[in-house]
Amino acid sequence: MTRTGVQEKLELGGFESQWEPVLTEWITAVLQAPLNETGVSLSQLSDRDKQVEMEFYLPISEPLIASQLDALIRQFDPLSAGCPPLEFMQVRGMLKGFIDLVFRHEGRYYLLDYKSNWLGEDSSAYTQQAMAAAMQAHRYDLQYQLYTLALHRYLRHRIADYDYDRHFGGVIYLFLRGVDKEHPQQGIYTTRPNAGLIALMDEMFAGMTLEEA
Repeated sequence: MTRTGVQEKLELGGFESQWEPVLTEWITAVLQAPLNETGVSLSQLSDRDKQVEMEFYLPISEPLIASQLDALIRQFDPLSAGCPPLEFMQVRGMLKGFIDLVFRHEGRYYLLDYKSNWLGEDSSAYTQQAMAAAMQAHRYDLQYQLYTLALHRYLRHRIADYDYDRHFGGVIYLFLRGVDKEHPQQGIYTTRPNAGLIALMDEMFAGMTLEEA
Protein backbone atom coordinates (compact mmCIF):
# COMPACT_ATOMS: atom_id res chain seq x y z
CA MET A 1 0.00 0.00 0.00
CA THR A 2 1.31 3.48 -0.91
CA ARG A 3 1.61 6.43 1.46
CA THR A 4 -1.27 8.06 -0.39
CA GLY A 5 -3.40 4.97 0.16
CA VAL A 6 -2.57 4.94 3.87
CA GLN A 7 -3.38 8.64 4.13
CA GLU A 8 -6.77 8.08 2.52
CA LYS A 9 -7.57 5.25 4.94
CA LEU A 10 -6.62 7.44 7.89
CA GLU A 11 -8.86 10.24 6.69
CA LEU A 12 -11.76 7.85 6.20
CA GLY A 13 -11.27 6.52 9.72
CA GLY A 14 -11.04 9.99 11.25
CA PHE A 15 -7.40 9.62 12.35
CA GLU A 16 -4.75 12.34 12.26
CA SER A 17 -2.17 12.33 9.46
CA GLN A 18 0.71 12.12 11.96
CA TRP A 19 0.13 8.36 12.10
CA GLU A 20 0.82 7.91 8.38
CA PRO A 21 4.62 7.24 8.55
CA VAL A 22 4.27 4.73 11.39
CA LEU A 23 1.36 2.94 9.74
CA THR A 24 3.05 2.85 6.35
CA GLU A 25 6.20 1.33 7.86
CA TRP A 26 4.16 -1.29 9.72
CA ILE A 27 2.08 -2.26 6.68
CA THR A 28 5.25 -2.53 4.58
CA ALA A 29 6.82 -4.80 7.20
CA VAL A 30 3.75 -7.06 7.20
CA LEU A 31 3.62 -7.25 3.41
CA GLN A 32 7.33 -7.97 3.01
CA ALA A 33 7.84 -10.36 5.92
CA PRO A 34 8.86 -13.90 4.89
CA LEU A 35 5.93 -16.08 5.93
CA ASN A 36 7.70 -19.43 6.16
CA GLU A 37 10.86 -21.30 5.20
CA THR A 38 10.16 -20.76 1.47
CA GLY A 39 10.67 -17.02 1.93
CA VAL A 40 7.36 -16.11 0.29
CA SER A 41 5.76 -12.83 1.40
CA LEU A 42 2.31 -11.32 0.97
CA SER A 43 3.73 -8.74 -1.43
CA GLN A 44 4.81 -11.50 -3.83
CA LEU A 45 1.39 -13.09 -4.22
CA SER A 46 -0.49 -12.43 -7.46
CA ASP A 47 -4.27 -12.22 -7.54
CA ARG A 48 -4.52 -15.55 -9.36
CA ASP A 49 -2.56 -17.31 -6.62
CA LYS A 50 -4.64 -16.19 -3.65
CA GLN A 51 -8.20 -16.12 -2.40
CA VAL A 52 -9.25 -13.72 0.33
CA GLU A 53 -11.95 -14.68 2.85
CA MET A 54 -12.48 -18.16 1.44
CA GLU A 55 -15.89 -19.38 2.57
CA PHE A 56 -16.32 -23.02 3.51
CA TYR A 57 -18.94 -25.42 4.82
CA LEU A 58 -18.24 -28.55 6.84
CA PRO A 59 -21.25 -30.87 7.16
CA ILE A 60 -21.38 -32.82 10.42
CA SER A 61 -23.27 -36.02 9.65
CA GLU A 62 -23.55 -37.39 13.20
CA PRO A 63 -23.45 -35.62 16.58
CA LEU A 64 -19.87 -34.47 17.15
CA ILE A 65 -18.89 -34.87 20.80
CA ALA A 66 -16.25 -32.46 22.09
CA SER A 67 -14.43 -34.98 24.27
CA GLN A 68 -13.99 -37.40 21.37
CA LEU A 69 -12.72 -34.73 19.00
CA ASP A 70 -10.44 -33.35 21.70
CA ALA A 71 -8.95 -36.76 22.42
CA LEU A 72 -8.23 -37.28 18.73
CA ILE A 73 -6.49 -33.98 18.09
CA ARG A 74 -4.46 -34.20 21.32
CA GLN A 75 -3.16 -37.54 20.11
CA PHE A 76 -1.69 -36.05 16.93
CA ASP A 77 -0.90 -32.40 17.66
CA PRO A 78 1.60 -31.46 20.41
CA LEU A 79 0.12 -27.96 20.62
CA SER A 80 -3.36 -29.40 21.24
CA ALA A 81 -1.99 -31.69 23.95
CA GLY A 82 -1.25 -28.66 26.11
CA CYS A 83 -4.59 -26.91 25.58
CA PRO A 84 -7.53 -26.53 27.98
CA PRO A 85 -10.43 -28.92 27.26
CA LEU A 86 -12.97 -28.08 24.56
CA GLU A 87 -16.12 -26.76 26.20
CA PHE A 88 -18.96 -27.48 23.77
CA MET A 89 -21.08 -30.59 24.38
CA GLN A 90 -21.94 -31.80 20.90
CA VAL A 91 -22.84 -30.31 17.53
CA ARG A 92 -24.50 -31.55 14.38
CA GLY A 93 -25.50 -29.96 11.09
CA MET A 94 -23.37 -27.55 9.09
CA LEU A 95 -20.30 -25.64 10.20
CA LYS A 96 -19.70 -22.47 8.19
CA GLY A 97 -16.59 -20.34 8.28
CA PHE A 98 -14.15 -18.09 6.43
CA ILE A 99 -10.41 -18.53 6.01
CA ASP A 100 -8.68 -15.13 5.94
CA LEU A 101 -6.36 -16.07 3.09
CA VAL A 102 -5.60 -19.15 1.01
CA PHE A 103 -2.67 -18.90 -1.37
CA ARG A 104 -0.60 -21.04 -3.71
CA HIS A 105 3.18 -20.96 -3.85
CA GLU A 106 5.45 -23.30 -5.78
CA GLY A 107 2.62 -25.76 -6.33
CA ARG A 108 1.56 -25.99 -2.69
CA TYR A 109 -1.42 -24.44 -0.93
CA TYR A 110 -1.28 -22.56 2.35
CA LEU A 111 -3.86 -21.05 4.66
CA LEU A 112 -3.20 -17.89 6.62
CA ASP A 113 -5.04 -16.29 9.53
CA TYR A 114 -4.51 -12.78 10.86
CA LYS A 115 -4.46 -12.21 14.62
CA SER A 116 -4.46 -8.91 16.50
CA ASN A 117 -3.72 -10.39 19.95
CA TRP A 118 -1.76 -8.15 22.30
CA LEU A 119 1.12 -10.15 23.79
CA GLY A 120 3.38 -7.30 24.90
CA GLU A 121 4.64 -3.79 24.30
CA ASP A 122 6.69 -4.52 21.18
CA SER A 123 7.65 -7.25 18.74
CA SER A 124 10.11 -8.82 21.20
CA ALA A 125 7.10 -10.18 23.12
CA TYR A 126 5.94 -12.18 20.10
CA THR A 127 8.29 -15.11 20.47
CA GLN A 128 7.45 -18.60 19.25
CA GLN A 129 6.78 -19.64 22.86
CA ALA A 130 4.49 -16.67 23.54
CA MET A 131 2.53 -17.19 20.34
CA ALA A 132 2.18 -20.91 21.06
CA ALA A 133 0.79 -20.08 24.51
CA ALA A 134 -1.74 -17.70 22.96
CA MET A 135 -2.69 -20.33 20.39
CA GLN A 136 -3.35 -22.80 23.20
CA ALA A 137 -5.26 -20.37 25.42
CA HIS A 138 -7.68 -19.50 22.61
CA ARG A 139 -7.81 -23.00 21.09
CA TYR A 140 -6.61 -21.72 17.74
CA ASP A 141 -5.32 -25.25 17.23
CA LEU A 142 -8.87 -26.44 16.58
CA GLN A 143 -9.41 -23.46 14.30
CA TYR A 144 -6.49 -24.32 12.03
CA GLN A 145 -7.36 -28.01 12.10
CA LEU A 146 -10.90 -27.25 10.91
CA TYR A 147 -9.57 -24.84 8.29
CA THR A 148 -7.13 -27.49 7.10
CA LEU A 149 -9.90 -30.08 6.86
CA ALA A 150 -12.03 -27.67 4.82
CA LEU A 151 -9.16 -26.83 2.45
CA HIS A 152 -8.21 -30.52 2.21
CA ARG A 153 -11.72 -31.41 1.06
CA TYR A 154 -11.79 -28.50 -1.38
CA LEU A 155 -8.45 -29.39 -2.98
CA ARG A 156 -9.35 -33.06 -3.14
CA HIS A 157 -12.26 -32.18 -5.41
CA ARG A 158 -10.35 -29.62 -7.47
CA ILE A 159 -7.03 -31.39 -8.14
CA ALA A 160 -7.14 -34.69 -10.03
CA ASP A 161 -4.02 -36.20 -8.46
CA TYR A 162 -4.39 -34.46 -5.11
CA ASP A 163 -2.16 -35.65 -2.31
CA TYR A 164 -2.14 -33.95 1.11
CA ASP A 165 1.58 -34.31 1.66
CA ARG A 166 2.42 -33.03 -1.81
CA HIS A 167 -0.12 -30.24 -2.21
CA PHE A 168 -0.80 -28.84 1.27
CA GLY A 169 1.99 -26.57 2.47
CA GLY A 170 0.78 -25.68 5.94
CA VAL A 171 -0.75 -23.08 8.23
CA ILE A 172 0.46 -19.55 8.95
CA TYR A 173 -0.75 -17.38 11.83
CA LEU A 174 0.25 -13.76 11.40
CA PHE A 175 0.26 -11.93 14.74
CA LEU A 176 0.10 -8.47 13.25
CA ARG A 177 1.31 -6.55 16.30
CA GLY A 178 4.48 -8.60 16.43
CA VAL A 179 5.68 -8.63 12.82
CA ASP A 180 9.18 -7.15 12.62
CA LYS A 181 11.28 -7.13 9.45
CA GLU A 182 14.46 -7.19 11.54
CA HIS A 183 13.33 -10.31 13.43
CA PRO A 184 11.40 -12.57 11.03
CA GLN A 185 10.86 -15.28 13.66
CA GLN A 186 8.71 -12.94 15.72
CA GLY A 187 5.02 -12.47 15.01
CA ILE A 188 4.69 -15.41 12.60
CA TYR A 189 3.60 -18.86 13.80
CA THR A 190 3.63 -21.76 11.34
CA THR A 191 2.53 -25.37 11.62
CA ARG A 192 1.24 -28.23 9.50
CA PRO A 193 -1.36 -30.68 10.82
CA ASN A 194 -0.47 -34.35 10.61
CA ALA A 195 -1.93 -36.04 7.53
CA GLY A 196 -3.26 -38.88 9.67
CA LEU A 197 -5.15 -36.43 11.89
CA ILE A 198 -6.84 -34.76 8.93
CA ALA A 199 -7.80 -38.15 7.48
CA LEU A 200 -9.40 -39.21 10.78
CA MET A 201 -11.16 -35.85 11.21
CA ASP A 202 -12.50 -36.24 7.68
CA GLU A 203 -13.98 -39.61 8.61
CA MET A 204 -15.30 -38.36 11.97
CA PHE A 205 -17.13 -35.46 10.34
CA ALA A 206 -18.55 -37.89 7.76
CA GLY A 207 -20.16 -39.85 10.58
CA MET A 208 -17.71 -42.75 10.77
CA THR A 209 -16.51 -43.96 14.16
CA LEU A 210 -12.80 -44.33 14.77
CA GLU A 211 -13.32 -48.09 14.94
CA GLU A 212 -14.83 -48.05 11.45
CA ALA A 213 -12.00 -45.86 10.20
